[in-house]
Amino acid sequence: MRSTKEDANEGRKRPALDIRIMLHEKALRLRRNSHTFHQIIEEIEQQDGVRLTKSTISNWIRGRSSPLRAGHNFIPKPTPDLAYVIGVEAGDAFLNVKPKTYQYRIRLRAVDREFVEAFNQAMSRVLGCPPHRLWKGRTEREVHVEFGSYLLHKFLLQDFGKFKAFIEFDKGCVAAFIKGFFDSEGCIDTNRKLSASNSNFALLTYVQYLLQRYFSIDTTGPHLGTKKGSIITRRGKSYQRNADVYEIRVRAKSLGPFYEEIGLTIQRKKLRLEKALEKPSRIRNR
Repeated sequence: MRSTKEDANEGRKRPALDIRIMLHEKALRLRRNSHTFHQIIEEIEQQDGVRLTKSTISNWIRGRSSPLRAGHNFIPKPTPDLAYVIGVEAGDAFLNVKPKTYQYRIRLRAVDREFVEAFNQAMSRVLGCPPHRLWKGRTEREVHVEFGSYLLHKFLLQDFGKFKAFIEFDKGCVAAFIKGFFDSEGCIDTNRKLSASNSNFALLTYVQYLLQRYFSIDTTGPHLGTKKGSIITRRGKSYQRNADVYEIRVRAKSLGPFYEEIGLTIQRKKLRLEKALEKPSRIRNR
């Protein structure tokens, strides 16, 4: 494979491995749709800005070579790390795409450094690469991390139902997914109420199912929390909700099992949960 003349003149490197895998998939798909080698070359150059050689296309089509045989690439395997990433992506993490510059990004931005670091470590193990540098966010407290991976990006864009086999592979994966979700969407207030909020009603009921099925943890809800059109303020900025937000709550009797079986990464939330587990008399005497 070689880059376009324009790219070569600018001294750009060839696309990363996962992008070459994407182009390989596209070339095979176009060939199955009866495109000629010339048509495949022209369409990929027009859409993706990369001009492949006829020999590259020929070797791919005939199975003589494949970018899948070179280096490391993301292969979906059910692990607690991947389940945690799925849980975080269902909450605070977001996906960003700039295909013309081969940027398929998975990002997390938060004010709790230990949360971003936990995501960083999980992502590095999922992708088989070193942990990435944490960057300063928009405020003094905020930090963020991002990873580029076409294959993982493509995986995370699937319908959520496709993730259930990875989430429910074993109890460890279930716990990791729920932990990632509560790290993102969870809240524990001064009244000992542990809850999680999201606009996806079906997702919340699935989390409830997992809590009960695998850990016998009881919850209530989903309750309607914030209505569509409501104004909320976060970190000094106001936003209008574009969807109803629902909430599930962990019953007080299940806080102990939640702490023991699942837990929380964010220290301030973890300390609140620990305090909620103390005897009321001890709390009043402090």
